[in-house]
Amino acid sequence: MKSATWIFLPLLIILAATVILYPNFATRELELAVRKEFISIPPEQKKAILSRFEERWNREYKQSDWVISPSPSELKDEPFLLVKGRFITSAKINQISQENPELILEAKNKLRPTLVEEWITKGRPLTIKLGLDLQGGMRVAMKGDFEDYASKLRESYIREIENLNKTVADPSADEKEKKKAKDRLSEIESYFELSPSRKLLELEKAKLIIDNRLTSQNLTEPQVRIQKDQDSIEVSLPGVTNSSQILEIIQNTETVEYRLEEPENSAGNGLTYAAIIQQEENRLLELKRREETDIVEYQNIIKQKLGKAEQDKFLQGLEEKYKIPRDKYRVFAYWARGNHQNSALLPRKFVVLEKAIALDGRDMRDARPSFENNSFGYIVSFTLTSSGAEKFFEITSQNKGRNLAIVWGDKVVSAPTIRSAIAGGVAQIDGSFTKEEAVDLANVISEGALPIPLRVLEMRFIGPTLGIESIEVGMKAVLIGFVLVMFYMILIYRLSGMVANIALFANIVILSALLSLMGFTLTLPGFAGIILTVGMAVDANVIIYERIKEELRAGKSATVAVAQGFDNAFWTIIDSNVTTLISGILMIRLGNGPIKGFAITLCWGIITSLFTSLFLSRLVMDLLVNRLGVQKLQLGFKKLES
Repeated sequence: MKSATWIFLPLLIILAATVILYPNFATRELELAVRKEFISIPPEQKKAILSRFEERWNREYKQSDWVISPSPSELKDEPFLLVKGRFITSAKINQISQENPELILEAKNKLRPTLVEEWITKGRPLTIKLGLDLQGGMRVAMKGDFEDYASKLRESYIREIENLNKTVADPSADEKEKKKAKDRLSEIESYFELSPSRKLLELEKAKLIIDNRLTSQNLTEPQVRIQKDQDSIEVSLPGVTNSSQILEIIQNTETVEYRLEEPENSAGNGLTYAAIIQQEENRLLELKRREETDIVEYQNIIKQKLGKAEQDKFLQGLEEKYKIPRDKYRVFAYWARGNHQNSALLPRKFVVLEKAIALDGRDMRDARPSFENNSFGYIVSFTLTSSGAEKFFEITSQNKGRNLAIVWGDKVVSAPTIRSAIAGGVAQIDGSFTKEEAVDLANVISEGALPIPLRVLEMRFIGPTLGIESIEVGMKAVLIGFVLVMFYMILIYRLSGMVANIALFANIVILSALLSLMGFTLTLPGFAGIILTVGMAVDANVIIYERIKEELRAGKSATVAVAQGFDNAFWTIIDSNVTTLISGILMIRLGNGPIKGFAITLCWGIITSLFTSLFLSRLVMDLLVNRLGVQKLQLGFKKLES
């Protein structure tokens, strides 16, 4: 082997690995975005917020070499606070943002990329990510409520099922039409059969939506996994401290639906059920018993934040009270603002809508919020899919004069009257929204709602102190293992042991660079894989040196002994490592969570170990015996020479 020429290849690889690892140790710049509303608040309130933040900064956030500019007490109209320092972790970024929501806009925070990251990954961070067990955070397991899902699914097909049943029962319909209707009914019924594969499909959809939601919240390193045996989804959020807000984002099942209001004379005697409810409300108002009205009681449930279960229970109670047939209609609250433009969005009256869903989120896409000058509020415009446009045209053609309610979650936000048939596939929702409400509504339409409701099975918190202790223990284990292995190799093999140690150091550098480049999230089991790699990395060198020792004892020269020692050991080393590699690949494919993290570091560690022991070590040994003239090698406790 032309070692003098080939030595540049591993040197180049080690140099590249060092460059990739540079962002882990470089001084970073973090932009903490200041909320736009903060600039316009009263000076005294602004001063109090900045004072609290500065106190927290000096007591909790600031690390030894961190600098913030401008100083919080000197902040004026700057759009962000700039933090400079090393080892700025996602846990610390999340902590600062979530503990100071009145000052910091979490979604706009930005960790500026280094030149290396700009060049190699076009701005994607190259720092090694730390998992939940190393930096603290929240882990929550949520079970899918498939009964509720099936019930909601049936509502979306009620109208079509009714029409198909009419076709089947119609004596004037020909047999071909009846057969087509029966086949379609069978197909729809199959949608309600929740087989294990169907449940897994819906969980996959929910996982994708949760991933998108967490990404849009600028949360760092979220991990979302499906647990098939429990029909549940597990979400791990390193560094998260504001659990209630994050849970609300994850569990939100709000969608946007169009439902027709009940027809005239639905309750008989020329009345609608909504009119009967309103008559009773008016009677209580005339008696000056406003607090006893149903709408005020419902508003109190909202204001006291008693939860969706209480809201649903109250609305179901109204349906029983006014004997509203549940197989046809449902009671909803119409939400609006009061007479003042800045008044709260609250339920103002009750409306009764058809149970059948006319249009839902699957028929809508590309939602955009925009400001409407005429109403001094925001509206949401969206495009309908081709099938949605057909449905919308059919509904507006057949129901002129009726109100078509727009339901956001469980809130009716608008109920315009159908004046004429609407074609074109473009529509808008006008509910006098604030900017934030319009953005939320547009996100629901664009990202989609969770297909299944999720209820919390288990929620656990890991404090950052435990994470710091885990890192310290892991680093200590790696360093102690590294030092002990190096000491042993030098003690037994002297100069050859130094070569093995150089290969070991190169192995750790290259492995760390690979994990950074992959965007790997390092956990405690991953640490264990690295520690195991440190031990396994020298196994190959030990086998090689023992083969070289045998050749030297046979009286061969150092040059020949080194060459034949590496050649004879090559396939033995390959065989032993490939068997371990196969086991590791199976763990990656079949395992999840901690097992997968361990297996990934183990497999990549084996690959880098093979490179450093069979290639780098041989190059260095060839240089020693061929170029530098070393002919005496101590392999064991005796010095052997040719």
